Amino acid sequence: MNIDTQSSSWGAYIPAEITISRRDAEMSVDWTEVFNDMDLKRPGALMKDLKQRTEIQFIQNLATKSQEGDRIANIASGEKNVFGNIAHARYMRNGQKEINVELVPKQGVHIDFRIFPPEIHIEARGVLPR
Repeated sequence: MNIDTQSSSWGAYIPAEITISRRDAEMSVDWTEVFNDMDLKRPGALMKDLKQRTEIQFIQNLATKSQEGDRIANIASGEKNVFGNIAHARYMRNGQKEINVELVPKQGVHIDFRIFPPEIHIEARGVLPR
């Protein structure tokens, strides 16, 4: 048995190496029961519906503006107070509307948390002194 007494670490205490790693917690949310209970559309379907409504409203507003321009340009009709009539029609069409929506679902949102314990690895190196 050959012991290297010239080594600088011979007989010296070398501490253990500790490695700790962790994973972030995971959370998942299920809104299905709330949507079903309140008879609501899913976000994707609602977005498509809103996009379609916006496009239709844009086309209708464009047609209305065009008709208003034709009314103003038609001097031969002899319409008095054209601008006042157009402003009154706009107000009646776009006037303030009040909507109160009160919805409380019978079912709650299902939330699932997953928490993972830390992973601890210890690598013992060297020999403990006596």
